[in-house]
Amino acid sequence: MNKTLSRITPRRAMLAAVLACTLASGCASTQRDELPEVDQYGLERVQGTRVEAVYRDPNADFSQFNRVAIADVEVAFRKDWLRDQNRDRVSVSRRLTQEDADRIRAAVAKEFRRIFSDELQKGGYTVVNLDGFDNASDDLLVLTPAILNLDVAAPDVQSAGRSRTYTASAGSMTLYLEFHDALSGALLGRVIDSRSAPDRGYMSISNSVTNLSEVDRMLRRWAQMLVAAMDRAHGKS
Repeated sequence: MNKTLSRITPRRAMLAAVLACTLASGCASTQRDELPEVDQYGLERVQGTRVEAVYRDPNADFSQFNRVAIADVEVAFRKDWLRDQNRDRVSVSRRLTQEDADRIRAAVAKEFRRIFSDELQKGGYTVVNLDGFDNASDDLLVLTPAILNLDVAAPDVQSAGRSRTYTASAGSMTLYLEFHDALSGALLGRVIDSRSAPDRGYMSISNSVTNLSEVDRMLRRWAQMLVAAMDRAHGKS
């Protein structure tokens, strides 16, 4: 990875950890009006968005970016998610393990990269790999994403036997997404937004297929919003 970009991940990891603590206390979702107008990096809050919070460098020109690279996707569960999942699982064979949790995290990260790449490419933006990219060009925008407070309501367990779990909603998660200029490594903006699968109002079967379907739906919605924002910056809409 380019030396400039190698400095992005540690900062993103630190911010993601701080944000996870903030969201765990409910601040970002229940006290939206209390978010600062200018954050600690000098980014200004954008008003009138359809997400919880958008901050951006007022001098940033996003119209220069025609290529996009997606950094490693960090995924973190809601605090005590694994413990809470196992609390009512009497059978040892039905208890979730760390391996199960890691499998889910990997699946969500993979879906994020697949869906965002798909939507960006459909929008006419070139998605490139961070490794070996041409750093001499100034048209590359780097997305540094994290999915936080992931709450899967009824995950499947890799065990023998059959069982069914019924839930009203598949769960929820929070997007934390930073935008960096690949050439300078400068932080240009960041987005925070929490989404929940719809409450159906009745109980239905939940499994890995239905859970992944809801994850895909939420991720695709975020990806489409990103493409729409980039289109506006390029004067396409």
